[in-house]
Amino acid sequence: MAGIDLDATDRRILDVLQTRGRLPNTELADEVGLTPAPCLRRVRRLEEEGVIRGYVALLDPTRVGHDLTVFVHVTLDKQTKQGFTTFAEKMRARPEVLECYFCLGEYDFLLKVVVPDLAAYQRFLVDVLAAMPEVSNTNSTIAAKEEKHTTRLPV
Repeated sequence: MAGIDLDATDRRILDVLQTRGRLPNTELADEVGLTPAPCLRRVRRLEEEGVIRGYVALLDPTRVGHDLTVFVHVTLDKQTKQGFTTFAEKMRARPEVLECYFCLGEYDFLLKVVVPDLAAYQRFLVDVLAAMPEVSNTNSTIAAKEEKHTTRLPV
């Protein structure tokens, strides 16, 4: 899907909402130099056009008991449309898989997995990934320290 035309005001709205998604419309309007009604119309248009996909609370994984982040490269046994689709569907259903990317290159998929500890990751690796007939190989990298994490896109 191609990008849509965004003017400077749209971009400012998006920039502010990425850091302060709960900002009341009146304050957002003041910050971007609009009155509340046109500001709200712009936000609703950005939501309807799918530029704004939703609003969330971002949690600290360690504060909710998920101390281990693992990046997993996955290679499938056969590179078929059905194999790609089946694997992706299974990963979408797994709560510990926060991100799943279909890749071009050495590996077929890249996963970001967050679990409480190494034992939980081992269970996921053995009981889930290794148990899938379409998976031929995995390569896990345990993140030692998060140096940067953002959901903010440059607009």
